[in-house]
Amino acid sequence: MKLISFSIPKNKLNTGFRSLKPGFEIKFHNEKDEVTMTKFSPFCFAGLNGSGKSNVLEALANIFYHLEVMSARILPDSIRNQENFKRSVCVVDVFKLEYLIGLKDSSSDGIESLTKVIITKDFGNEPIMQIKPYPFDNEEKPLIVSFESGEEKSAPSKIFLPDHIIGYSSGENELLSLPFIKSRFLQLDEYKEATKAELREYKEPENSLIYIDNDMSQAVLLSCLLFESEATLAPIRDIDNTGILGLRRFTIYLTYQKFDFQKESENVFKSLEGNFNKPEIQEELPKQIEKLKKCASFWYEDEEGISLDYFVNDSTKNAFKVHFESSFELFQLFHLFYILNNHFIGKSNVEDVYQSKGNYTDWKIPVGGPADDAFYFLQYYLIKQEKKSNKIFDLLLRDLSDGEHQFLHTTAICLMLKSKRTLLLLDEPETHFNPSWRAKFIKILNDSIEASQDKEEEEVSFEESNTLKNMIHLRKDILLTSHSPFIISDCMPNNVVLFERKDDGSVTAKKVSELNNAFNTYGTSVELILDKLFDYRQSIGDLSHSVLNEIDFNNLDSDEKVQEQKAKLRVLGESIEKDMVLARLNRISLNN
Repeated sequence: MKLISFSIPKNKLNTGFRSLKPGFEIKFHNEKDEVTMTKFSPFCFAGLNGSGKSNVLEALANIFYHLEVMSARILPDSIRNQENFKRSVCVVDVFKLEYLIGLKDSSSDGIESLTKVIITKDFGNEPIMQIKPYPFDNEEKPLIVSFESGEEKSAPSKIFLPDHIIGYSSGENELLSLPFIKSRFLQLDEYKEATKAELREYKEPENSLIYIDNDMSQAVLLSCLLFESEATLAPIRDIDNTGILGLRRFTIYLTYQKFDFQKESENVFKSLEGNFNKPEIQEELPKQIEKLKKCASFWYEDEEGISLDYFVNDSTKNAFKVHFESSFELFQLFHLFYILNNHFIGKSNVEDVYQSKGNYTDWKIPVGGPADDAFYFLQYYLIKQEKKSNKIFDLLLRDLSDGEHQFLHTTAICLMLKSKRTLLLLDEPETHFNPSWRAKFIKILNDSIEASQDKEEEEVSFEESNTLKNMIHLRKDILLTSHSPFIISDCMPNNVVLFERKDDGSVTAKKVSELNNAFNTYGTSVELILDKLFDYRQSIGDLSHSVLNEIDFNNLDSDEKVQEQKAKLRVLGESIEKDMVLARLNRISLNN
């Protein structure tokens, strides 16, 4: 999918969303610019703290949560309660959203295969979806698509929604995570209802929102390291980056009792193929557990649960590729397991979250201890090569630095979803990166995604290779917020959006290419970006800069006095600012 625009139209009730006031608008891709859309073109939101960058990510997450619930075929009783969800009331209650999206199974690589989707919502009314085929500016009236679902299938609108909305925040942005938390509880309720009804067709949650928190990111990385090719993983394995060569071993533990959602007083275990009882859950989940057993090096099972050990080699990876179609299918299984870890959270707590309009939810959600988990990883070892000594050794995942975690997880998210119609909302994904990684981040994402073609193991022609790349890029859009001038300098000016807050509290979002002082961000120096976008004209910190401010240029009528001022600079290292002050002092000395 490719975003075209998002706006909050002016309205009588003056309804906005957080810092995004009525009249706010942000433009993304030009719907006629096929060249840009078939290339790696993430949007980077830049601006000072509090300028509203993250509010756009939050708004889009809330909107798609609302549309997903409206379109869903399977809805648990809890969400059908109007106290918990009203079709005519959205957290972002007035909006207009436009994007392009292809059919789910389309094999075409061109813009002509996309459909323009226009979704509008007025205060007190349900959202309206309209679609227009290519060419999008024709005079034909757009078709209205219903959000009404039936008993056997989702609403027609569902096929025009992204396959997945992915949220990630390095700073644990709870306001961004809230619609994803709601979705997680919705998925848990959906699973519980399916279990009680003994449905036999449950494979994955119908709701498409997934939040990649610390726990979920373990599953993302594991799935990618098991499935992705050497070419795709090359940027990660590079010793100058993380030096992570692969997986050594890991253990999965599942506690069967935690899957009991029927009657607490009954023994709800039944046999799969063994001689003792196992949990009464959907037929699909035991099948998936059987797949995990077939991939394991060793497993042990009793009435309490199952422990599966994996010593990873080529045979292990081949086994996973035989029993799971893709890294994403494996991840979806782990995603379901993580959802089940919320099994102990009561109905009243879940409904408090459903009813939340965006306030913090920490106090509303009980936190379980290790004994409450239905699923967890143990002995999760990676193979790492040390840069200085070239030594190769095993390292627990938990022993990686915050920056290494963040680098691996954000890259793995993009790789795993390469073939999906996906919107990725990444809130400051580079926070824990060192300067070198910030400078490399965009290029590594680009190189990894383009290397991850569906036919990467086959010989393909140049034309076929370009077709695959075009399809990969047309299927996804990436929005990221950042304060890093390194990341901004790797983005085209049409894709860098500057957020500014006015005196009246309203926020504007303009592409750098459309500013009065427009300039080319791509390849521009860090210092110039800091100056033009962040109003910061120094290459050194304020404390050290204060030494320069203390230099007294008055009454330097002798060389002795000049030398006294130069002596003050000896505490400072090399910088352009220091050189400029020294040059001025030298000119004064010559004139004396």
